[in-house]
Amino acid sequence: MKIKINNQTITDSTKEYQKGDLFLLTTQNKIYHTTQKVITPKELLKNIKTKFIGITGTNGKTTTAFIIGYILDKLGYKVGIQGTEGFFINNKKVESKTLTTPPIITTIKRVYEYDLDFFVMEVSSHSIVQNRIDGIKFDLKIFTNLSQDHLDYHHSLQEYKKVKESFFKDNILKIINKKYNLNINKTNSYFYPLKDKFPTKLKGEFNQENLQAALLGLSKLLNIDIFKLSEITKNFKGISGRMEEVGDKIIVDFAHTPDGIEKVLNSIKSQKIVVFGAGGNRDKTKRKLMGEVADKYSDYIILTNDNPRCEDEIEIIEDIKKGIKNTPFEIILDRYQAIQKALKIQNNRYIFILGKGDEKYIEKCNEKIVFNDKETILKFLNS
Repeated sequence: MKIKINNQTITDSTKEYQKGDLFLLTTQNKIYHTTQKVITPKELLKNIKTKFIGITGTNGKTTTAFIIGYILDKLGYKVGIQGTEGFFINNKKVESKTLTTPPIITTIKRVYEYDLDFFVMEVSSHSIVQNRIDGIKFDLKIFTNLSQDHLDYHHSLQEYKKVKESFFKDNILKIINKKYNLNINKTNSYFYPLKDKFPTKLKGEFNQENLQAALLGLSKLLNIDIFKLSEITKNFKGISGRMEEVGDKIIVDFAHTPDGIEKVLNSIKSQKIVVFGAGGNRDKTKRKLMGEVADKYSDYIILTNDNPRCEDEIEIIEDIKKGIKNTPFEIILDRYQAIQKALKIQNNRYIFILGKGDEKYIEKCNEKIVFNDKETILKFLNS
């Protein structure tokens, strides 16, 4: 990528480099550097006014980021949010999604282009390992939770945990979920869940925790009373595709891990129909566990496609099936038909459509097929 800062062209690619450019030297590209004139991310970011907030954890990053963004917007700040859903300025999308945490040159470009007061980032475990946050001086770091995910990349939960812990080895302000025994630098650390509960329109105990993480973090960072901040969030309605009630007792959520699915399904004590699948070419060991959770909390299950990518669709479903022992289920690979079937047999039960949230496509072997859970539901309800 090439960017222009103060009339100086900067690139992180030796293939794009031309005489007169500055080469952005990172951990990822330093092996390709030869004679180019270089600059580092740290040098580019050292004098900016923008305060960085980094959020990591298996689940809850996006919701926590948007709660923080909502509060900062209401307080009159210009705030960017970068993560799974794309890039937002004061809660309006200005750039489409790429990686949850993109290469550092993308982050630098956005900081300079939009002249932000705050930059809220979802920090993925992949980005920590690959140093995609190289050179960023965070003002606040938040840890939401830890459960099984990405073991196709990290190989073990212990390794995955160590990666998350490595983000919290410094002395800066940290907000940590105390349910998890992390080996971190506890200097300047504050812990939640808190004894106090805060009013919210968000459903589920896990969202109360996301709310508390955001409130506690900003309370400490801005030195504002946490109860005063909680008055701001009373009317926060959440974000599209995250515990979003699309129709009567019809909920769409991004949950795609065993723990995420359990938190969502356990948040409502009622009969449930659950529609879900699992991503292809990703951690296979979590699929049976996802099936076990659905088996425990559901009254009926419809197994369908998620993003099969280049993996055999039936093999993915077979892996999930291994965890289903007691709950009646059926397989409808076509996600559109699976959702339609759930709506037809609802009969006053809750329906949970899980795994894709607000995604606009199904990824099938390097092809992106236009599809959205919410639009599918509304089309059926309005027909």
